[in-house]
Amino acid sequence: MPLVQLATRGGTASARRPDDVPANLNAVRGLACLLVVALHVIGDEESNGLHLPMTSGWHYAMQSIEFIRIPLFTALSGYLYAGHRVARGAFGRFWSKKARRLGVPLVFVTAVMWLLLTRTQAEAIPASRAFLFSFGHLWYIQALILLFAVVSVCDAVFRPGCVALMLAGLAAVMVDQSGWTITTAFSLDGAFYLAPYFLFGMILRANPAWLRDHSLGWLALGIVAIVLTCQQLGLSGLMAPVTVLQLPAALAGMAGVVFLLQRFPRIPLLAVIGGYSYTIYLWHVAAGAAARAVMIKAGIASIPVLFPPIFAVAVAAPIMLYHIARRLPIVSVAVTGENRYRQGDRGDRRSITQRALRRLALAGPP
Repeated sequence: MPLVQLATRGGTASARRPDDVPANLNAVRGLACLLVVALHVIGDEESNGLHLPMTSGWHYAMQSIEFIRIPLFTALSGYLYAGHRVARGAFGRFWSKKARRLGVPLVFVTAVMWLLLTRTQAEAIPASRAFLFSFGHLWYIQALILLFAVVSVCDAVFRPGCVALMLAGLAAVMVDQSGWTITTAFSLDGAFYLAPYFLFGMILRANPAWLRDHSLGWLALGIVAIVLTCQQLGLSGLMAPVTVLQLPAALAGMAGVVFLLQRFPRIPLLAVIGGYSYTIYLWHVAAGAAARAVMIKAGIASIPVLFPPIFAVAVAAPIMLYHIARRLPIVSVAVTGENRYRQGDRGDRRSITQRALRRLALAGPP
């Protein structure tokens, strides 16, 4: 994400990139954002999105990249957090920002989504369940808050090194694939699923040489190819299925992060989208649902015709909402997690976006 520059201040396209951050990171984040949006436009179950049967080729396509989508989104959050790990004296300040950045939008978007569901579904879930348990795509924000809580406390107390982070990530994978029932209260089960990727992002930030080692990049590509091939064989019933909770899936997700940060091109349009990834994640489901309702009411039923405009609206509408909300101090934090524009932000963001789009139009080097 989300998902996403959830770990740093602002998370906007105008944020200055530190020297040790790959130049293509925003583009990779934009790619992760689009993969998540595509999943929710199609729907992760028959009962949502475009309401397609799980045997549909659209669902098959989404299942084929599930080992990359959320792991990439999450590892980037861990990578960015690792550039500003919490010190003991900054713990309170860190959480005051996190409460604004993650907590306030989570409460507001949950309320909006719950109200929309109560108007469109015969049996709406109780409000208490929406706020305190996994709820739609917002499970990710709940789980990320839990991860930040654990990691920030550890960093403030003893700051674990790479070995401890690796062992913790492996422990989380083993708990996930153990078959134990983990409560969905505030998406604790989701936090266990995300933990290996978030911690891997932190490890990757502490070892910048990994992203400069091309042989490691080819190794990463090989891991992804082997695991995804086995996944395809599993989906076809030719071997035991590989699930997202298994260690091979975790290895493929981590390897995909390394390969993409090494080799993915710096695409200006994706970089612009990446700068808005958090707001897009918060609001893309509502935007896509509104577009879908309008098109279906207009009598459009063809999935190939429905998907492109719904997908475009799910990406573009949250970006428009971001700019509207950021000019209204009353709603800015609730909608975007950010304070309203500071002096100079407006011009900085506009100029960066315009430069990126100009480079795209000219097809020149980024």
